[in-house]
Amino acid sequence: MYLKNKLCILLGCCSVLTACGPNEYYVPVNNQVGNAQALSKTADTIRIIMPYSFPKLIKKARSDDKDWLKYDRAGRYNLSAKQYTEFRLQTLGYRVVDTGLKPRNDAHPNVIALVESAEDPSKAHNVIRTWTEPSYTDSMGTPTAWDTKAEAYTMKHIDYKVTLVRPNGKNNPLFVCNNTELSTNLCVAPEHPDNYEVIFTGSGSMSTDANSPSYILDHITTAVWHDYPNMMGQHKVFLYSQPHPEVIRVEPNNPKKGS
Repeated sequence: MYLKNKLCILLGCCSVLTACGPNEYYVPVNNQVGNAQALSKTADTIRIIMPYSFPKLIKKARSDDKDWLKYDRAGRYNLSAKQYTEFRLQTLGYRVVDTGLKPRNDAHPNVIALVESAEDPSKAHNVIRTWTEPSYTDSMGTPTAWDTKAEAYTMKHIDYKVTLVRPNGKNNPLFVCNNTELSTNLCVAPEHPDNYEVIFTGSGSMSTDANSPSYILDHITTAVWHDYPNMMGQHKVFLYSQPHPEVIRVEPNNPKKGS
């Protein structure tokens, strides 16, 4: 089954997974405003494009490579990054074109969003979760003794980055939709994108034992795009995860003394 078909099974399917994480997540974000003209809800049209490496991931995911599942998951992180970036921008009231997994790619944007997301195995770590269960009860069914249970979980580290840019010149390669069957017909960025002005860069990460890229990117993009464009700088964003990610508080990474 090709990756684009597999993704449809995974999007929004956290309820069938064995581990969808705790009720509250912490997402460190680093948002910075660029020097380009600010994003306009009336004058700008945005297209989100995939990383240059995306077709190679798809090719590996469709191959007989013993690690095909690793590439499949890597591709799905980027697909989810695209979709949730589109959703966040639309929710904020901006005009986004060529959306979804089957875009027509016939629009004419003037702003491009470069997105990428990946798992960083070097930052994975194990945690032990403990809980108590009754081991004995009296004749009324009231617990009289308790056992402590423990289970080990591997916490994955997932990164997300978005760069919102204004390409210079109508013939800028960033406006060209380099889509192929290997990109599942999604627009792909040039190998070395340049000649643009930056509107905004945002990044966030999450440590989780959840298995769904869609679930994870839903949380990270919620944090990165929270209160855009007002939340610039480094922040700690705390989200309540059920039934959908909801920001419950935001703290500066380096609060001033006395604040």
